[in-house]
Amino acid sequence: MNKLTVIGAGPGGRDMLTAEAAQAIINADAVWCAARNADLVPADKRRALMPFAGALDEMQSALDAGLNAAALLSGDTGLYSMLSLIKRRVGEENVRVICGVSSVQALCARLALSWQDSKIVSAHGRGLAESALCHYARTNPKTLVLLDGERDPKWVRSSLCEGGLEKLKLIIGERLGYDDETVSPYEDRQYDSLCVALIINEAPESAAHPFGLNDESFIRGKTPMTKREIRAQVISEMRLAPDSVVWDVGAGTGSVSIECALQCPLGEVYAVERDADALELIKRNKAAFCALNVHVVSGSAPQALADLPAPTHVFLGGTGGETEEILSALERLNKTLRVCATAVTMESASFFTEALSRYAGFSAVQLQVSRLEKVGRYSMFRAQNPVFVFAATMEESK
Repeated sequence: MNKLTVIGAGPGGRDMLTAEAAQAIINADAVWCAARNADLVPADKRRALMPFAGALDEMQSALDAGLNAAALLSGDTGLYSMLSLIKRRVGEENVRVICGVSSVQALCARLALSWQDSKIVSAHGRGLAESALCHYARTNPKTLVLLDGERDPKWVRSSLCEGGLEKLKLIIGERLGYDDETVSPYEDRQYDSLCVALIINEAPESAAHPFGLNDESFIRGKTPMTKREIRAQVISEMRLAPDSVVWDVGAGTGSVSIECALQCPLGEVYAVERDADALELIKRNKAAFCALNVHVVSGSAPQALADLPAPTHVFLGGTGGETEEILSALERLNKTLRVCATAVTMESASFFTEALSRYAGFSAVQLQVSRLEKVGRYSMFRAQNPVFVFAATMEESK
């Protein structure tokens, strides 16, 4: 059986098509391509790439019939293309790949920039979150972003401003490879959907964010706040990943939510709180830390949890007497997730010991913290109330 030739079309016009790619189009009996690449393929060979499922079936039929079939994909075949889906459909052993020039290569070439130190991400037809974009821009010297009609240059600029990164340099490559291409610093105007953004950060931060922020870093009111030492223990027990989805139930001032958000910049944190004053504090702390991945949820658990995306981690900081109902709701998710809880009374500690000890990896720690304070001419350690920290892993039932 002939192999399906997957060809990289380059970013746009015919001038960006490699000689090898052009010859492969000539040699093919049929070429499946997107509408914007149609001019690169003779009309008698041209086949519609969309809808993609139907195109895959047609490619398979062409191969079965012994035809020389090809798929022409925008940019380079190895960068956010449909290559993996094609391989899955026709088999990796039945695919031949011809690389192309990517739009990120073209943009950096126009600017005479090297790009081996760049982070390359795509918002083209993908759910790239504002918080994730800001994390990449904050922690890399160069971030290259493939865009579309919805996630456009204005979205990039707005996200950077919301994330406190408005001073970073933003360059837009528009319609690269076509006669009307433009490469220039961002302007507040309407752009074509064929765009790639370059974000330059001359002083990138470390991707590893320390936890255990000073209590003074947070805006505080009369709402109780989980103190620094307890927060550090909680974050340690939760074992967060960069893309974790966290429910912070009874979020109070939002201090644990903020700490979690900084530890999982590619994930999401849902701060659930019913008190109006506390909700306002969470919003203010979210803004102060530019924590775009913190979502403030007004309501009481477990009712307020019903429509939230399924979590990977849950912190129970305050349950309003509904702890048993909340744990039952978590069990009904039938999902592997890490649960962490704090208690300050013996009654709550006793409950969590019994309720969580039936799950895997149960642990319990009592923290007694004393803080140095100035009393007149002397320095003394003042004891804080002891706090219990519980953790366990609910496992999905097979």
